[in-house]
Amino acid sequence: MDYGAIQRRSLRVLATGQVLGGLGMGAAFSLGSLLTASVGGSPAFAGLSATMSTLGTALFAIPLARLAGRVGRRFALATGGAIGLVGAIMVIVSASLNNLPLLLASMLTLGAGGAVNLQTRFAAADLAKPETRARDLSLVVWATTIGVVAGPNLVGPGDLLGEKLGLPALTGAFAIAAVAQLLSAILYLFALRPDPLLVARARASSEGG
Repeated sequence: MDYGAIQRRSLRVLATGQVLGGLGMGAAFSLGSLLTASVGGSPAFAGLSATMSTLGTALFAIPLARLAGRVGRRFALATGGAIGLVGAIMVIVSASLNNLPLLLASMLTLGAGGAVNLQTRFAAADLAKPETRARDLSLVVWATTIGVVAGPNLVGPGDLLGEKLGLPALTGAFAIAAVAQLLSAILYLFALRPDPLLVARARASSEGG
């Protein structure tokens, strides 16, 4: 088995998925604060958005890690992306209902995307050679920053999309983030093959035997 080729393919998939997944987190941390303050009726609520997103990342990290341990990175990352998709849709719904508690729960759910962003770093190292592990890991981290930086810049395109779709103010960017989360989940599920974690385990088993 050509482990080098599998690692290169995995890195391409992970980097692309990180760009897509980062869009959701970038939107959550920037526009989320504005949206929370608007729905809550006070700037005092603005900080709750980032708090809930960060808390969501922490809460989903362990279950997704356990899922990866059982069935591999592919299903774990796709599941996290799907949960992030649900969170982005819930943000739009909660803003339509002007419901602050639901909005905060939505931000927490969207935080699953942050857990996925962190887990891809481990996925990048599963099959990496010792001499290239730092480089491979850095490549995936760097790809994440593209999405996170681009996320806040979705305000303009998001507003235009929101107007056309009749969405509440500031939620158009979350519609784009929802599509990005969907695409990342599909990418991980169908393109991250063979699964780097499962291949790494099989290699360790064969070499140990």
